[in-house]
Amino acid sequence: MRQTKGSFLRFTMAALLVWIVVLCQSPALAAEEGTAVTIGTGIPETPKAEVTIQWDDAWFTRDASDYRQDLALSSMALSGAAYGREGKDVQEALKALGFEKIESYNYQIFNETGDQVAYTFGLKTVKDRAGKSVRLAAVIVRGTGDYTEWASNLDVGTQADHEGFAKAAEELQKNLEKYLSKAGITEKARGQMKFLLTGHSRGAAVANLLAVRLVETAKKENVYAYTFATPAVSTDAVREGYENIFNIINENDLVTQVPLAGWGYHRYGVDLALPTDSGKLFEQMNGQFKALTGQDYVSYHDPTTVEKMTDALCRLIPTTDGVNMEMFATLLSGDFKGLSELVKQNGFAALLMGKTAMEVSSQLTPMLQNEQGALRSGHCMAGYYSWLSVSGDFLTAEASE
Repeated sequence: MRQTKGSFLRFTMAALLVWIVVLCQSPALAAEEGTAVTIGTGIPETPKAEVTIQWDDAWFTRDASDYRQDLALSSMALSGAAYGREGKDVQEALKALGFEKIESYNYQIFNETGDQVAYTFGLKTVKDRAGKSVRLAAVIVRGTGDYTEWASNLDVGTQADHEGFAKAAEELQKNLEKYLSKAGITEKARGQMKFLLTGHSRGAAVANLLAVRLVETAKKENVYAYTFATPAVSTDAVREGYENIFNIINENDLVTQVPLAGWGYHRYGVDLALPTDSGKLFEQMNGQFKALTGQDYVSYHDPTTVEKMTDALCRLIPTTDGVNMEMFATLLSGDFKGLSELVKQNGFAALLMGKTAMEVSSQLTPMLQNEQGALRSGHCMAGYYSWLSVSGDFLTAEASE
């Protein structure tokens, strides 16, 4: 009997030990799990890298105006994946995350104006705060791809919203409505469903404007928007009413400074600036960046480079409604016949602009040569992902203000 009792105690103790070990290990095992995503880095020597992201459908039980660092990091990875293999990388990522009915658009379309953008849709079912099943639509927008999109990037137009970005957002919204209809989601049901919008650079600008449009048709708390390296999008842009849109920006990224604030342009929603710490945090970020790209993150030789560049641009084009902007945009779009007509009609303005352009060029040319690496590091997808991966506390504090 004693032996039987001893055996029982030994068995019980062993079972308890196993149970304790399992309990202790479970969180660690969960932390190691994740979904591998191939992202574009923005670095020509190492154009692709693989990151592992965490995903939790429970994120979407919370109000979209509550910033989540983990959702931001996963969104940045999806934005980076949008650059790869004509949409294949982001399609594979969405599929691995449980999305269905995945479709990509405009990856192989080339047009004269470039007033489109490439993007990918996906659908999955998640629970809302009350535990009810609702549909979640992912909208992942690629940054500048085809060369014609650069002309669209520079087409500010004459309306409040940046014309090139607004036209692309309008085309995207129309296709999103068709996509949801084809999936059997009624207009009434769309008012209850959830949306995740994300993009980098041009894709971020389009996602920002699309989020504004969706807030007008769906509940704000159901529109989750995380944009990265976001240009300014509108002279009407405000934060109030769009607290569900988070624009994560590197203030050393020239792209986030244009169109110029001096022209009246801003972003809708909440701007969250990545840190510019040069100490331990930078070392941690650089370690992540090097793991992704095989090279170090490049800092500016002159910390005032971006400020000097925007000042030079403001000298060249003081306002958006003048002939200088019209000539500049026409030149960059390749419409040399149109440019010739503008010069004929505005000879004196063209002469002054040419003189200013020569002065600005003499200032910017050596700066661009010396700071090329820093400009790339400050804007590229790998840079944003690396900074974001080490800066959660900072961003959370900013978002809660």
